[in-house]
Amino acid sequence: MPPSVMVADSPGDPVRNVGNSRLKTHRASALKNRLRAWLPPLAGALLLIISGWILHRELQSVSYREVRQALHALPTSHLLLALLFTALNYLVLSLYDQLAFRYLGGQVTRARIALTALTSYAISNSVGFAVLSGTAVRHRFYSRWGVSAADLARIIVFNSSTYWLGLLALAGWSLAFQPTPPIQSGLIRASVPWLGGLCLALATAYLVLSALRKAPFQVRGFEIRVPTPPVAFQQVLVSMADWALAAAVLHTLLPESGPSYGTLLGAFLAAQVFGLISHVPGGLGVFEGAMLLFLGPYLPVDQIIAALILFRLIYYIIPLVFALLVLLGDEAQHRGEKLVTLGKSLGGYSTRLAPRALSVFTFLAGLLLLASGATPADQSRLLWLADILPVGLFEASHFIGSLVGVALLVLAQAISRRIRLGYYLVVAALLAGIMASLLKAADWEEAMVLACVLVALVPCRNLFDRSTTLFNGRFSPGWIVAIVAALGSSIWLGFFTFRHVEYSNDLWWQVALNKDAPRFLRASVGAAVALMGFGLWRLLRPVSPVAELSSDEAIADATRIINAQADTLPLLVYLRDKALWFNPDHTAFVMYGIRGRTWVSLGDPVGPTVPAQALIRDFVEHADDFGGVPVFYQVKPQQLFLYAELGMSFAKLGEEARVPLEGFSLQGRRYRDLRLAINRLAKEHVDFRIVDAAEVPAIMPQLKAVSDDWLASKSASEKGFSLGFFDADYLSHMPVAVLEQEGRILAFANLLCGPSGEELSVDLMRFASFAPRSAMDGLFAHLFLWGQAQGYQWFNLGMAPLSGLEVSPVSPVWARLGRIIYRHGESFYNFGGIRSFKAKFHPVWESRYIAYPGESSLLLILADIAALSAGSYWRLLR
Repeated sequence: MPPSVMVADSPGDPVRNVGNSRLKTHRASALKNRLRAWLPPLAGALLLIISGWILHRELQSVSYREVRQALHALPTSHLLLALLFTALNYLVLSLYDQLAFRYLGGQVTRARIALTALTSYAISNSVGFAVLSGTAVRHRFYSRWGVSAADLARIIVFNSSTYWLGLLALAGWSLAFQPTPPIQSGLIRASVPWLGGLCLALATAYLVLSALRKAPFQVRGFEIRVPTPPVAFQQVLVSMADWALAAAVLHTLLPESGPSYGTLLGAFLAAQVFGLISHVPGGLGVFEGAMLLFLGPYLPVDQIIAALILFRLIYYIIPLVFALLVLLGDEAQHRGEKLVTLGKSLGGYSTRLAPRALSVFTFLAGLLLLASGATPADQSRLLWLADILPVGLFEASHFIGSLVGVALLVLAQAISRRIRLGYYLVVAALLAGIMASLLKAADWEEAMVLACVLVALVPCRNLFDRSTTLFNGRFSPGWIVAIVAALGSSIWLGFFTFRHVEYSNDLWWQVALNKDAPRFLRASVGAAVALMGFGLWRLLRPVSPVAELSSDEAIADATRIINAQADTLPLLVYLRDKALWFNPDHTAFVMYGIRGRTWVSLGDPVGPTVPAQALIRDFVEHADDFGGVPVFYQVKPQQLFLYAELGMSFAKLGEEARVPLEGFSLQGRRYRDLRLAINRLAKEHVDFRIVDAAEVPAIMPQLKAVSDDWLASKSASEKGFSLGFFDADYLSHMPVAVLEQEGRILAFANLLCGPSGEELSVDLMRFASFAPRSAMDGLFAHLFLWGQAQGYQWFNLGMAPLSGLEVSPVSPVWARLGRIIYRHGESFYNFGGIRSFKAKFHPVWESRYIAYPGESSLLLILADIAALSAGSYWRLLR
């Protein structure tokens, strides 16, 4: 699809003037975007630091050995009961989705719903929505069983409502009737029952609403039906059972001398809320700090810590392992089936979900090695190994284990990005970690955990098919904060464990079997120096270009691919103002540009559909590597499903006009104006001819004079990206249609000739100020007839910006805004005139869309695209 044909201004880019209206606020908005990117992880880190301070304060009177003794003292029956409550809790969690399908009237079997829900909640409970959303798991499974995207969204809304209903009901009961002393001391005592009453009132209001409200709610064009009273009541019961069983798991792990279940439930709910607010995955650290504060009056700190460690393992880690095994088994099964029907494929989530889950386990493996390096080894095992191996080997393995831990923290990001080299390095690091664990203290338990992560990675080799540079991408704020927090936590753990040791300079050089503190110091410093060195290298190394303009070799490869296509839009590659991103086989490519954080692909990928699907995913991941926002601009409606499978949103940009040339004739009333235009040109002795590409350089000076005159008369500047600009090399690639009067060129248009002979279009269409008024209509009439004679089936007139948004089924907010701009924006752009001009040729109209990440601001994206076409934000005003 070529850019819109020029009429009375520069070519009709549908967003240039939207960018004009946003220009003054764009920089401020960009700053806000940076703040939005950093504030959540920094706020989470702040809460984590506060929780760490609470942990540090509460643990002053506790030793590491006392915590280990408390762990060993817990009866096996309590552990088994905790496992049972956990299993029951996850079964109750599956009822969230069962109720949602009853609410929707879906036909998915209960077994499938249960498996999907269990897997989803095992992931979302453990790693949080910031790292890997349970929504992705539901999309993975439900989409293949016929659940639409709209119904999936309704399931998410329904489950979120269910989640909060039980929390409000139980929290209201706890605050009103059995508040814990720390909560009462933190709030005005008289306000606690009132706060509990408010929570109960909100839950009750939902039940009342379900009985009174029959009409659905409309939220931004999205219809949400209110559940019936029986379903709403079941929502409350299921959610209350969920929260009650989760608290019961922790209560079982506490000594019998601990607080009552009712007291624990209130503390548990409050701590979970703090964990949710922090946005830290699983509330790690924040939940523990809050529970220490709330349970401090009832139990010794060592017993609380032991219970919390076991709770993390039983309630979070074990279900997460189960979920990973389900995902990996499903991935292997469906890869074996080699599904090629795109409607049945798992889409982008299927190839990104398992690597992200594996990245979490890689990160946890690194954290485990760091924690092991910060805690004392089992002396009995050390003495046993001392008879076989030299002491220096213990020291070296301890130090290497911590370095491997840091490496795994950093490489977890490469696993999430599916980088092949990262996969092999993680496998090697895990093998090194296993050897270090066995050599430093025969720690077979730690080695077994690392081996389990390795076993999960080995069968997934095919998932890691990206050959991009390992550390060429950008570490997001979340990754940076997580890595620093992990190392900081391990160092704090070491100082807590060895806080009774008197530190001195001599301590660094002490080497002996019973010298655990020196080993911790050396390992921690080594890990910190390694991480700081990596950070400095990242800061000081030359920045790799992320969007190199097309080389001659790239243009040659693109030409080979273009020659098998019917569309004319890919011919804009010869402008050489865009970067090209090829698939590994060089059978398809994306032409793109970057402005700010927006990575814009012009049109759909060029090439066959099958490689194009993978290319879309690769481009999205490539943009993610550098913290970019991937956008596909001017895409066809037939290709929208390719982007939908990656979870992208859409907005309609306008409509493309194509004139059918088969049977085209100037005879009759329909094209009377075109016939008259040709006749007027003939009377003024204005001739039409096609100049072959080889002959274009000879007339280039005349074309340049006409172009300069046109730009001066319109007070316009050259554009680019989605629009052609005057460039001698570009114009020499294709024929040029000219109107001449006595050998003097009055107007010209460079032809975009579809390689398959199906579509014909023009890009630059410029005329001199002294050309006849009928020059434009006459030139188009001649081109229609010439294209018909050459056997072309369609003449592409380009897009009418913001046209037809009143019938857009997607992005209703943008549709309303676009209609307002279309109707009232004539003072800064002739939207209606563009549509009217093209309509007089009686074209066939087809919608064109923009595909973008739904969480991004569409207006800022459009402003970036406008600036990309104009060359800069300031040139938008010219």
